[in-house]
Amino acid sequence: MRMYGVHVALAISLLINLGLFLSRPDPKKNVGQQIKNDFNIFARQVTQHLLDSSYITVEQNTAALLSGELAPSVIAQLKQGGLLPNTLDEMRAQSRAAADERRVTAVRIDNVSLGDPNQNGLIPAEVSGAVAIHSASGSEDPKPFKFKYLLGQTKKGEELKPIVAGFSG
Repeated sequence: MRMYGVHVALAISLLINLGLFLSRPDPKKNVGQQIKNDFNIFARQVTQHLLDSSYITVEQNTAALLSGELAPSVIAQLKQGGLLPNTLDEMRAQSRAAADERRVTAVRIDNVSLGDPNQNGLIPAEVSGAVAIHSASGSEDPKPFKFKYLLGQTKKGEELKPIVAGFSG
């Protein structure tokens, strides 16, 4: 009788483990909450850097975008689209123009939504909101924006840093 008790306990344990194994989430599709929070903050930061053309911060924002927030292909795409300056001289000219106008930009981010990783492990993100520009020559009405990013990670030294690997907007 004791021998059957051990077999019954073993069978129950085997069934429980099989059930847990079959019901576990796919590790390739499961993105931890901390990573999602990091990507949410990063998407907001990149959007702020792209849209904030205030005379005080325009050079720092552009430098941050060019020094690691964007993949080289995204930098080329944004330069071609006119969202980023093509040269250092062009960046300085934009900064001088913003300072001359005393331009201040207000960026309001209403929503950041992150999707599940794609087949390449990149996480799609959609950021929407409005941007308003005020200057000495007048103010503009807020204009809505919606950017779509593909976010990934790149190794900088010993640690992984988020990067924008794809952009549309």
